[in-house]
Amino acid sequence: MLPLLFAATLAAASPTPATVTVHADQPGLLLPTDFVGLSTEKKLLTRDCFHPKNQTLINLCRTLGPGVLRIGANNVDSTFFTRDGQPPRESMKDNRYVVDPRTIGTASVDEFFAFARATGWKVIYGVNLGANNPAMAAAEADYALQVGAKEILAIEIGNEPNLYPKGPKREGIRPGNWGYPQYKAEFTATADAIVAKRPQAPLTGPALTKSTKWMPLFMADFKTRVVLATSHVYPLSAPETDPLAQRFTSIEKLLGEKYPDDWAIKLADAQAVGVPYRVGECNTASGGGKRGVSNAFASALWSIDFLFDVATRGGQGVNLHGSFTANNYSPIVYDKQAETYGAAPLYYGLLFFSQAAQGRLVASETKCAANFVAHAVRGSDGKLRVTLLNKDLAQPVAAQLDLGAAFKAGQVLRLTAPSVDATAGVTFAGAAVNAEGKWTPQTNEPLTLTAGKATVTLPPASAALLIAE
Repeated sequence: MLPLLFAATLAAASPTPATVTVHADQPGLLLPTDFVGLSTEKKLLTRDCFHPKNQTLINLCRTLGPGVLRIGANNVDSTFFTRDGQPPRESMKDNRYVVDPRTIGTASVDEFFAFARATGWKVIYGVNLGANNPAMAAAEADYALQVGAKEILAIEIGNEPNLYPKGPKREGIRPGNWGYPQYKAEFTATADAIVAKRPQAPLTGPALTKSTKWMPLFMADFKTRVVLATSHVYPLSAPETDPLAQRFTSIEKLLGEKYPDDWAIKLADAQAVGVPYRVGECNTASGGGKRGVSNAFASALWSIDFLFDVATRGGQGVNLHGSFTANNYSPIVYDKQAETYGAAPLYYGLLFFSQAAQGRLVASETKCAANFVAHAVRGSDGKLRVTLLNKDLAQPVAAQLDLGAAFKAGQVLRLTAPSVDATAGVTFAGAAVNAEGKWTPQTNEPLTLTAGKATVTLPPASAALLIAE
C-alpha cells in the first residue's frame, strides 16, 4: 500500500511550511573525515571477498571518501587464527551467516589488508575473546600489525561480551553467573598478551550492546589502555512480532519518534574520561533487519539523521553493519547470480552524509509541524552544506531558508526514490551508483538566494543537500 499512498499524497497534499535559520558564523565541532564506516562479520575473511582485485567493492568504499572498516561482530568469537597452513577459502556464492567455527590463516589477513590499502580506509580489526585463548589472539594481532600497521585504527577484543553469559533466552558461551569481573580478567589477559608482543598496539573495546552498565566500569579500568571506546546500536528489533511494541520494525517507527537507545550515555561515559567514542556496529533493526524496511529507501533517510545525531554529540564515527547479504540491512549487497557487489538503498545514506558532513557543524534552528529536520556544516572551503531531511510519510515540506547574506548562490542535490519502501531506483543528485561502484552527480539544480534567503520544497520521504557559497 505504501507506494500508492506515497504517490497520492505527493500529488494532493499542500506543503507544510518550515523555517531553517543557519548561523554560519557560529562554528561547532569539527567532523572527523573518516566518520563514515562499515562493519562486517569476521568470517568474511574465510570467503573470497576482501582481496585487492575486488575492484567494485574497493570502488564502493572509495566512493564514500575516507572511512573505517570494522571486521569482527558475532563471528569474531568463533573465528580462529593459525600461522600453520592456509585454510581453504569459501565462495561468496555460499555467503550466509554461520555460527559454526572457522579458521583463517595468514593469507586471509594479507589479502584483507591489501584490500584496505586499496580503499584508503582505516581498520578496526577484531580478535577472538570468546575462546579465552590470549596466546591465539595475541598471535593474530601481532601478525595483523605486522602486515597492516598503517591501516589499523584499533584492535578490538571480543564482541558484545555482556551477552556471553547463558540466559533464559540465550545459549551463551559463559555460565549464567559470569559478569563484568570475569570479563575484566579475560580482557586484561588478552590485552596483556597482545601488548607483550606489540607494546604500542592500539586497543579498543568493549563493543557492548544496549542495556548494560558495563561502560563506566570499563572506562574506569581501561581508559589508559584503549584508544577508542565502542558500543552497538539497533533501534528496532526484526524478530519483534507485536506491532505495538516499542522496537517493532516498521517504516513508521524507523522514521518516527527516535528510540531512546543508550548509545548517548555510553558516549558520555567515554568522553568523561577523555576516550574517543565510536558506534562500532549499528543498523536499522537487530536480527539481520526486516525486508521492506531495512532494505528500503527509508533506511537511507534514517541513517543520515542518525549519523548527524552521533556527530552532534561528539562521536568519532558510525559503522553500519552488514555482510553483503541481499534483502537484509547490508549497505552493500552481493548478487550471487551476477557475482558482483552493488549499492543498497542504505548505502545512499552514507553517500549523502559523506558529501554533507565536510567541515564543522554550525548552529541552526528548525521549526516545522511535519517530521522534518535540518543540519548544517561549513567547510574549510567556506561553503555551507545544509541537509534538509523530510522524514514525514505524508507531508511535503516547503522550507524557508535563511543562510545569511554572505551566501549568494549554490546548488541542490536531491536524494529520492520511487517510494519510501522502494528497494531500487534510488538516486542522489540525479544519479545512481553505477555497476563499477562509482557515482557522478548529474543534476544541476541551482539554489537561488536573495539576501541569503530561499525556499526549497521537499516531497515526503526525501532529502536534499544544499551547497551554498
